[in-house]
Amino acid sequence: MFLRALRAVLATLMRIVFRPHIDGTKNIPTTGPCIIAANHLSFSDHVFIALAVKRPVAFIGKAERLTGKGIKGRLAACFFRAIGLVPVERDGGHGGVAALQLAERVLGEGRIFGIHPEGTRTHDGRLYRARTGVGYLALLTGAPVIPCGLTGTEKVQPPGTLMFRPHRFRLRFGAPMDFSEHRGRSGEARLRRQVADQVMHEIAVLSGQEYVDMYATKAKALATVSE
Repeated sequence: MFLRALRAVLATLMRIVFRPHIDGTKNIPTTGPCIIAANHLSFSDHVFIALAVKRPVAFIGKAERLTGKGIKGRLAACFFRAIGLVPVERDGGHGGVAALQLAERVLGEGRIFGIHPEGTRTHDGRLYRARTGVGYLALLTGAPVIPCGLTGTEKVQPPGTLMFRPHRFRLRFGAPMDFSEHRGRSGEARLRRQVADQVMHEIAVLSGQEYVDMYATKAKALATVSE
């Protein structure tokens, strides 16, 4: 009850301080599992998505965010619990498997799971190729995918900064994407890629970003080398 009340307060503060344009929330099912798949401009993206949706949205996050010590650490842990963070240990490949297992559990419970298919924040504002986890989850569970496009959140919290700045941003939810006819085919790599690419196409339409058919991690590495 306390976390629900805190989440409501945070959602109200978000709307007062940042005055965001939020469109398409009617596309989010009022009951049952679904996957919100969004682009990734800023660390705060998952926070704003979680506060913009009436139903709780579970995002995977580092386990240490919920185990902080002292007043600051406990306040931070309370904040992340309020916005629905699901903790997972980040340990390379094993962490990725654990994250997908947790996501499957969330969806199996009829809840909303949020994911950034790019796997990391964009370094130059462009939209990059999706990892296929979103395709795996959609095909495994049959849950609809709600594409989400964010614009301007990188100005609210620029990369490398912790402080929020009062800047308007836009958050758009697209129509549900139904892949349930292929449910149970999550083991097919080509189909996982096809679903992931379709989702990214819709995100690009909603966010207005230029799409680059390359993983964001590789693009970042190439940019660093060329500097």
